[in-house]
Amino acid sequence: MATKRQMLIQPYQPDFTENLGNNTGQFSDKDIGKAVVYNGDQMDEAAGGDQIVGFVTSVEPATVEGHSVGSVRKTGRVWAADEAGTLNVGDRVQAGTPIALGTVGKANVVALDTVAHPQPTYNWVVIRVDAGAAGRTVLLE
Repeated sequence: MATKRQMLIQPYQPDFTENLGNNTGQFSDKDIGKAVVYNGDQMDEAAGGDQIVGFVTSVEPATVEGHSVGSVRKTGRVWAADEAGTLNVGDRVQAGTPIALGTVGKANVVALDTVAHPQPTYNWVVIRVDAGAAGRTVLLE
């Protein structure tokens, strides 16, 4: 039986606390797993085609100066959804179609557009692909 790559328990590799979204407190626990990018002193949900900086791993119920506050994983392993169903192990990814804030679901990812991002700053790579077509689960590192 072949061993599949799994999520790792990494207690000494912490997630980072970040302001999420603008100051209307719009992130919630339903947004765990969404891809995010830098936008000044906050992190916003990644738009299609953006390089992914990290993934939301928790959201606090309280706000700070109106901002949602949560944890963002910028390294390590995360689950995502293969939007087109065409990713393979070793492919680098970027953000696919975003899922609306307040909607449960993993971040959509697609193969990195090397024309738009010839030297990507952030490298999320597919290390496991589950069976299925579009929307299948992939493990990124």
